[in-house]
Amino acid sequence: MNEREIKYAIPYEHLEDELVMDAKTKFHFNEVKNKANEWRLELTDNEFRSFFKLTQADKDISWMMHKMSRHNLSFVDALILCITS
Repeated sequence: MNEREIKYAIPYEHLEDELVMDAKTKFHFNEVKNKANEWRLELTDNEFRSFFKLTQADKDISWMMHKMSRHNLSFVDALILCITS
């Protein structure tokens, strides 16, 4: 079993109550939650909200989460790297 196969799940329930209003926002919420758990990231509330906004704008968040996870970057550093790459 490799490192990414180990179950890691943070529910972010308090943010779900705040951000989910309909089926579309539920989809975006689950996208952020599932990607964060896949990359084993414990996002701050502000980071989660920022990723949520990015998914709503149809931006791929996987690359940024990968950089945050593998290279121990902050959200801001990963965002800057994404913009400048």
